[in-house]
Amino acid sequence: MRRAPILSLSIALGMMPAVAMAGSKLPQMDFADPLTGAQVVWMAIIMIVLYFLMSRWALPQISGVIEKRVSHIADDLETARQAKAKAEHAVTELNLAIRNARENSQSAIADAVNAAKERARAQSAELNAKLDAQIGQAESDIKAAKSQAVAALAPVARDVTSSLLLRLTGEAVAAERIDRTLATVLA
Repeated sequence: MRRAPILSLSIALGMMPAVAMAGSKLPQMDFADPLTGAQVVWMAIIMIVLYFLMSRWALPQISGVIEKRVSHIADDLETARQAKAKAEHAVTELNLAIRNARENSQSAIADAVNAAKERARAQSAELNAKLDAQIGQAESDIKAAKSQAVAALAPVARDVTSSLLLRLTGEAVAAERIDRTLATVLA
């Protein structure tokens, strides 16, 4: 209930200036009124003073801040470019180091393989030499054993040959002739 009278009073007060001005032009544009001319003069003076204050004091400070900010941004961009260049250089060096390490490791692997092959060849040659020596020794042992066997067989072979020839032919063959034939056959 209290709100209704307050609302109607505020609407009535708000409408009073509108009712007073309803019959005339805009008071701001009424240059016939002597107060309007003075207001325009003071407004021009205030605007000129404000212009000089802004142009001589505020705007230089603002432009200084803007220039400082522009130079700071330019410095930051230059620092970023330098950091990017350093990073690219570091990446290039890293790639080069990786390539060199890969080549070195491949070289080390090749050297290790060659060294292992060389050791295997040396061991193979040493083993072949030992085996050749053993084979040579075995051959000489076989020859010696053969010679001993042949030497041991010669008297038996002479006796058997002499007995066989005597039985087959009925004649005795000279021992020198049997020895020559056996020497030829057994040699």
